[in-house]
Amino acid sequence: MSARDPADLLSVVHPAVRRTAVVLLHGLCSTPDELLTVQSALRSSGYPVHPMAIGGYSFDAGAPLQHALPYERWIDAIEARVKTLRAQHERVLLVGISAGSSLALGAAIRCGSDVDALVLMSTTLRFDGWAIPRTRMLLPLAFYTPLGRFWQYRECAPYGVKNERVRAWIERELRHRKVSRAGSSVLGVSHLREHDRLIRHVKRNLHQVQCGTVLALHARQDEVASLANLDILARGLRCREFRSVVLHNSYHMISIDNDRQQVARETVAFADALAHGIGAPGTSGALPLHLVPA
Repeated sequence: MSARDPADLLSVVHPAVRRTAVVLLHGLCSTPDELLTVQSALRSSGYPVHPMAIGGYSFDAGAPLQHALPYERWIDAIEARVKTLRAQHERVLLVGISAGSSLALGAAIRCGSDVDALVLMSTTLRFDGWAIPRTRMLLPLAFYTPLGRFWQYRECAPYGVKNERVRAWIERELRHRKVSRAGSSVLGVSHLREHDRLIRHVKRNLHQVQCGTVLALHARQDEVASLANLDILARGLRCREFRSVVLHNSYHMISIDNDRQQVARETVAFADALAHGIGAPGTSGALPLHLVPA
């Protein structure tokens, strides 16, 4: 049996789906590979998907050293993409993981009603997971004083991953490369400082997010950011519909860990609800924090 023509596959996709653009925002100093499972699921459903590589934010394989640009420049790049997509589509959905969630929120604050909805994965507005050392409170000394010239953060186990096979694969990758599906092996102070500035900006202005619906996906065992981050979202956002899903078999990198298929399904279901104008799945009007077990 011959493969079907791509044009035939496109013809069976609902027009509302084709008119809903999805922008994918990976984590700090990483690559779009973090969201490949989600990207594949969305594209299989017919959505126009746009994974973003952002100068001074994403990992640059061609650069001997990674240098961050001011976080405002990161948002500039997303705003430009959103404006382009709004001219071609009726709806724009931003999907971010980890620092990408902070970026999605920052872009939503900047872009106002041009962003219709958000999917926030492993939102990290507060670093309070079980693997975060107490010495993290000293990091502003590295971020905002000359001491930062002598410091960098090196990724180590568990690499945000509970699945031992995936974790072993990441370790093998990082022995030979500077980046893996879970992100860069080393984070310099400039990236961490700009992320810290972005978080402060987002927390001050969370109430300015205008999009109607938000889905937050978070692992109960997230070693970087606890479930308290969902409370920050629930209290601060003024969106019409907010839903959170708590996952029970992953750590921070939920898009590549044990719950990755559920993460993909939840994201597609949310996009479907947005495209067809039926509200976020499992919601009915304005909601407080709503935890859904995996």
